[in-house]
Amino acid sequence: MSATAAVKAGVQVCLRPLERSDLNHSYLAWLNDSEVTRYMESGTFPTTMQDLENFYAEVSGSRTQVIFAITDAKCGRHIGNLKLGPIEWVHRRSSLGILIGDKTYWDKGVGTEAMRLGIEYGFQKLNLRRIDLTVFAKHEFAVRLYERLGFKVEGRLREHVFRDGQYQDMLHMGLLSSEYECERRSDK
Repeated sequence: MSATAAVKAGVQVCLRPLERSDLNHSYLAWLNDSEVTRYMESGTFPTTMQDLENFYAEVSGSRTQVIFAITDAKCGRHIGNLKLGPIEWVHRRSSLGILIGDKTYWDKGVGTEAMRLGIEYGFQKLNLRRIDLTVFAKHEFAVRLYERLGFKVEGRLREHVFRDGQYQDMLHMGLLSSEYECERRSDK
């Protein structure tokens, strides 16, 4: 378990900086598990430990990417990652991505909570104006989740990704800080 304090803490999960000690065989197994990477643009080629090291070197200390380890709030176990980036500071916008690699945490609401924490961090701490993401159009569960979080479908990227032997559409979704603030006020 990491000694690094959480940057954002929820009931089920915490977000903390990704650390070199997180680069282990469990993390590597997530990236080579076709079920985990099914709805990710990555996962086409096998990932090696050197690939993980290179990724960590690229994002560690970056001012245009924020990578969090998603950890179990009770035991500190690293179960996935959340990324804000690339961040475009002049325009105050960023893309958002999430990976829940540990399948024992699927369908338990941890992804939803991690997304809420990441969105809050982006708007409140980084002062972003806009957060966007892309999602496989056929990944209806994720699309509904993002819509519940306030994201709006802004466009369809037709036949954008080759996966499972066919070209698949992606949806581009966005959330503005003003929409987030409005939603937060209505939740109180």
